Amino acid sequence: MSAKRLNKELSQIAKAELDWATIAPHNDNMLHWRAQMQGPLESPYAGGIFVIDFMFEAQYPFKAPKINFVTKIYHPNVKTDTGEICADVINANWGPTLNVLHCLKTLQSMLSAPNADSPVEEEIASQLRDNPAAFEATAKEWVQAHASGGD
Repeated sequence: MSAKRLNKELSQIAKAELDWATIAPHNDNMLHWRAQMQGPLESPYAGGIFVIDFMFEAQYPFKAPKINFVTKIYHPNVKTDTGEICADVINANWGPTLNVLHCLKTLQSMLSAPNADSPVEEEIASQLRDNPAAFEATAKEWVQAHASGGD
């Protein structure tokens, strides 16, 4: 079921003509997609290009894809060493009616408004809560260091 569903979703994403993200199967593997997402304007991630992997299991769409940032990012909901996102971001309300486009929009929202609730990086979350200006400055530094060329 997952390959047929993923082909359909790929067509829907192409028709959506997103101006802030691209996504396609990586190395022709329908169960591994790679996205490139622009950092949202008016966020600390503006100007960055983030590479993100989507891994689908045979149970998709009944099981959410695993999503990892390949590009290093300073964000409370993304592990700095592995790029793994907080499971709650996608899995909390996942159901088979949701899709890859929903995941992309969720990631865009996550970058637009970083949230210190249920972090995977507690120190970053603390900085976001206690010193937002320092958080924003560090996030921008990471964009310059890691996301300015699409890694």
